[in-house]
Amino acid sequence: MTKLAEFMQGDFGTDNVAGYLSGGKTNRRFNYFRSSSAALPAFVNALEAAGRAKVYTNLDPAPWPKHIVQNIKGKASLQLHEGDGALEVTPAEQAVRKWPSRVISTSGAAPVGGGGLHAAARGLMTSATLAAEGSRERGLQRALRYYMLATYALVDISGEESFKGLNNYIGAMLVGDDGAILAAGINTGSYRHAEVSMLLSYFRSHPTATALPAKSVVFSTLTPCKQCTAYLTAVKASDTVIYFGQKDTGKDGRAGEKIGKQLSEKTSAPHGRSKTALTGTVPDEGGLGVVATGTASGIHKVAIDQGLTSCMGSGSIAGQIGEAGDSREILRSTSDALIHKTVKDRSGSDAEAQLKQAVLTYVTGWLGRVTLAA
Repeated sequence: MTKLAEFMQGDFGTDNVAGYLSGGKTNRRFNYFRSSSAALPAFVNALEAAGRAKVYTNLDPAPWPKHIVQNIKGKASLQLHEGDGALEVTPAEQAVRKWPSRVISTSGAAPVGGGGLHAAARGLMTSATLAAEGSRERGLQRALRYYMLATYALVDISGEESFKGLNNYIGAMLVGDDGAILAAGINTGSYRHAEVSMLLSYFRSHPTATALPAKSVVFSTLTPCKQCTAYLTAVKASDTVIYFGQKDTGKDGRAGEKIGKQLSEKTSAPHGRSKTALTGTVPDEGGLGVVATGTASGIHKVAIDQGLTSCMGSGSIAGQIGEAGDSREILRSTSDALIHKTVKDRSGSDAEAQLKQAVLTYVTGWLGRVTLAA
C-alpha cells in the first residue's frame, strides 16, 4: 500500500491519471485510469466510473470541469500527512474505460464537394455581406443556417426519442470544410454538456488527434459556458470557427462570446416552421423557401434564437429551455422546417440552390439515422 498523495505525485511522464477510492479502511483501493491524451483526459473515465465518489487527478490545477464538477481534486491539494492524501491505498489501474453516451449517425457523401464551408463561416465573422444571389458562395453562407437549424433539430429529435439523460435541451455539432458532420453532442447532465459530449465523441473516434481538424466549424445552440469554453479553447485548431444560436443571458454564458459569435449577428437567424402561432414568429413572406406545398396562411415562421429567448426568464438560460412556454414547440418547428425545405422543388435551379439542396438532403439524412450509443 501507499499513501494517496505519494501515488498521485509520482512520475507518470506526460500521462494524466485520475481515479477514485473504494473499499474500507483495511482494503482501500484507488481505482485509477491513465491517459496519454489531454484531449481524452483520464478524469472523464474516472467521473463515469466513480458515481458520486470524489475523483483525484494528477492534473493541477484541475482542468475544464472545475467550473461544473466540484468533487475533482488536483494533486497539489493532497498532503502526505493529513486529509485524503494521507490515506493508505492499493492502486489498481482500470483496463476497461468508461465513457459517457454519445450521439452517432451515418450519412452519405459529404455535401460540399471541393470544400469551402469554412471559408464562408470565417468570412462572415468579419463581414455580414452575402455573396451574389445564385452563386455557390452565397449557397455556402446560407448553408451555415441549415447546420445550425440541424443542431436545434438534433435536440428536438433527442427529446422525441427520449434519449437517455437528455438535460437542458442543448446541442452541438462539429462540421468539416466539406460539410460532413464529424461529431455531435447533446447535454446529458453533470459535466456532459453538449460541447463536451461532441468533443469527447470526436476524440474517441480519433484517439491520436490532439486538436480539432483544420477548417472545421462548430455549431452550438447556446453560448458555450465556462467549462465548454475551456475545453474548446484547449483543443480547437488555430482556424476553428465557432457559432452559437441562442445567447445565454446568464453570467456563465458570457465566456463563450470570447471564442464564438452568434450566427444571427452575421446572417439572418435560422427559422423554424409551425402550424400554430408561436412566440418569436416572423412574417411568413409567402412561405417561400419554407414549404413545398401549402399556403402561407397556414405557415408560421419562427426565428429560433429569438423565439427561445422570449420564452425565458432572467438568469442562466440553459436550465429553462426544456421547461419554458413554447420552447419545446419551437424546437419541434426546426425539424419541420428542415423537412419542408428539403422537399422543395429546386429542379433546374442555380448553383446556390443546388448546394443548399445538397446540404439539406445530407443533414436530414443524418438526422434521420441519429441515435445515442455507449
